[in-house]
Amino acid sequence: MKGLLKVYDGSVYCLCSRLREVMMSKTIGPKEGWQVYSSAQDPDGRCICTVVAPEQNLCSRDAKSKQLRQLLEKVQNMSQSIEVLNLRTQRDFQYVLKMETQMTGLKDKFRQIEDDRKTLMTKHFQDLQEKMDELQPLIPVLEQYKTDAKLIVQFKEEIQNLTAVLTAIQEEIGVYDYEELHLRVISLETRLRGCMTKLSKPQLNVDLYIRGTFAEL
Repeated sequence: MKGLLKVYDGSVYCLCSRLREVMMSKTIGPKEGWQVYSSAQDPDGRCICTVVAPEQNLCSRDAKSKQLRQLLEKVQNMSQSIEVLNLRTQRDFQYVLKMETQMTGLKDKFRQIEDDRKTLMTKHFQDLQEKMDELQPLIPVLEQYKTDAKLIVQFKEEIQNLTAVLTAIQEEIGVYDYEELHLRVISLETRLRGCMTKLSKPQLNVDLYIRGTFAEL
C-alpha cells in the first residue's frame, strides 16, 4: 500500500511501512481520541500495518447517547417526583384515616348526646308533671287564703275605726266606762287573733302579714 487508507466505519487506519518514520515521529495518542488496537510487523521488525480504534469515551459524544442520557435524567426526575408524591400521598392518607376516626368518634358522641337529651327531657317532663300534680291541690287553698287576706284587711280597717270611736268616747265619758269598752275591744282582738292563727301558714308568709297588721294596731 503506497498511501494512507482511512476506514471510517471501522475506525481503522492502515499505515504502510513507508510511513513508519512518520508514525514514529507523530504517534496517534489517546488525547486525539484514538488508541492502538492491533499492529503487524514483517520479519525484519518493520511495521506493515497498525490498527487503531476510538477511545471508549468518544461514544458519549454520539447523538443517541446524548438522547439516552437525557431520557435517563427525565426518568430520574420522574422517579423523584413519584417518590415525593408517594410520600405526600401516604401522609395525606394517614391524615384522612385519623380524621375519619375522629369524625366517627364525634358522630358517636353526637348520637349519645341526642339520646341523653331525649332521656333527660323525658325525665324532666315527668318530674315537672309530678310536681304539678303535687301542687294541684294547693290551688283552692291559695284561693281561700286570698279571700281570708282580704277579710283580714277589712278587720284591720274596722278595728282602726273602732279605736278612733273609742278615743272619741273616752274624751266624752269617764275613765271607768272607757275601761269596760277597752276590755271588749281587747276581747275582740283576741278572737280575731285566734281566727288569723288558724289561717296562718308559714310557707305562704301570711303570718308575717298578720303580725304586721296587728303591730300597726
